[in-house]
Amino acid sequence: MNGAYFWSSDMVLIDIVTRERIEQVIHDLIEDKSFESVFRRYPDVEIEEDEYYPSGFFSTTS
Repeated sequence: MNGAYFWSSDMVLIDIVTRERIEQVIHDLIEDKSFESVFRRYPDVEIEEDEYYPSGFFSTTS
């Protein structure tokens, strides 16, 4: 895509942030088989196991 985007570890920069451009970038990454290198699926984290959120952060009651 001639410099329309740049990706590095944990980061993707896109020249024009529109839905159309994001779809183009994703399509391009799929076509050149680098999508899975750029985007990785991480396993779900159980709320009780995540020390980065304070107690009650995910409470469903308001």
